[in-house]
Amino acid sequence: MAQIPHPHSGKKLSESGIGRELLQGKWYAWAFWGIVATFYLYEFFIRVTPSVILPELTKDFDVTPGSTATAMSTYLWVYAPMQLAVGVLLDRWGSKYVVSTAAMLCAVGCILFSMADELFMAGFGRGFIGFGSAFAFVGAIYVATVWFPPNRLGLIAGITLSVGMIGEIIGQYPVSVLTTDYGWQKVVFWSGIIGAFLGLCMLILIPRRPSWFENRFSHDDERRIGVLHSLFILLKNPQIWIIGLISAVLYLPMSVIAALWGTSYLEETMNIDTDQSTAIITMLAVGWLFGCPIFGRLSDSFENRRLPILIGCIGGTLTLGLFLLAPQLSFTTMLILVLVMGLCTSTQSITFAIVIEVSPRQLAATAVSTCNFITMMLAGLLQVAIGWILDWRMNLGHGLAPAPARATVHGNSNHVVAQNAYEGATSGDFIYALAVIPLLFAVTIVLSFFLKETRGRNICELSLDP
Repeated sequence: MAQIPHPHSGKKLSESGIGRELLQGKWYAWAFWGIVATFYLYEFFIRVTPSVILPELTKDFDVTPGSTATAMSTYLWVYAPMQLAVGVLLDRWGSKYVVSTAAMLCAVGCILFSMADELFMAGFGRGFIGFGSAFAFVGAIYVATVWFPPNRLGLIAGITLSVGMIGEIIGQYPVSVLTTDYGWQKVVFWSGIIGAFLGLCMLILIPRRPSWFENRFSHDDERRIGVLHSLFILLKNPQIWIIGLISAVLYLPMSVIAALWGTSYLEETMNIDTDQSTAIITMLAVGWLFGCPIFGRLSDSFENRRLPILIGCIGGTLTLGLFLLAPQLSFTTMLILVLVMGLCTSTQSITFAIVIEVSPRQLAATAVSTCNFITMMLAGLLQVAIGWILDWRMNLGHGLAPAPARATVHGNSNHVVAQNAYEGATSGDFIYALAVIPLLFAVTIVLSFFLKETRGRNICELSLDP
């Protein structure tokens, strides 16, 4: 193993440019991480926007909810497999050029989406967004592994997800208001312009990797760990699969309910308008906003990863079960319930610290991206499955296809929605379609007992040899 200078030693480093004498754990670590975390905020904003404009899309493209969900889930079908490459690219090339290019791709996708006049083109644009977005979260975590000491990893992962929740909050009610005033096309188009500006900022501000980070491992290690070999090393570890599945299920409230089906479910089952439904869904993000850094900090301080994960799985099971009782719950009760759901499921942030701690240090970014791959694959499957289950239930109950959407206006809102996109869908149809989520949460309770406790330290004993 190559000898390297300690990152806090103050010795002059050989890397030229802005990163020449930068050290780990200094104030500028927050700046470098912060700009990439802002990209994650932006990525989350454009990820969840379809949950608010879903009725308008169904109306404008004259399709069924299931077809719209399939097109919008293109984001996840591109995002998920890209995770297998994202970590390797970051481990090999660093974050500077990788994440700035990714933001530009998000911008291109938003502009294509805004110009779409048919569902296929909208799905194509969402695919571009998914491609670029795949680098946001892993990129922020990767920057944290470079510029922060290991004992802050749980906290930084939690704060990163909290920053993403701000994007989710902005992507709910504010998008609803902007869509009412300007139309979804303009909202999505200007989202693309913001993405291009953000990409330029990252290109200018993020430094190259410092030499003390480059020299942690020998060049022999670097040469022999190829892309497929890296993935093989990780995927043959049962802990990666357990962590990935738990992460995926804990994330379902965000990836399926908040990102696509939540507002429509609440509007149809509680007979409320879009402003009220987005307010409820926003509480999920508020729970994550506070829960992620709190649980991350507690997990680091008490050197315990498994207990908060178990608490999150149990809490998620209970709150999601109650969430499906929406027709019987008041607006205020639902606000509180979804807030608690967000707090419980925010323990998902800890899974990214665990997956690094059970993986070879050389493969930190690849480990995070592999976990994210499993997380998003399940999200993509359920986004589509719930849409088609809903279509099937509607057909089963009425013997015909769902009626084409037609615009209507809520009595206390100027927000135009395609009410007939779900005409004939009962509360029971929605509950039936969403019931798989709390069932999966119950499975994670069992899986939690098979997690290895890392105590906040790397416990990997896997060999890098083929």
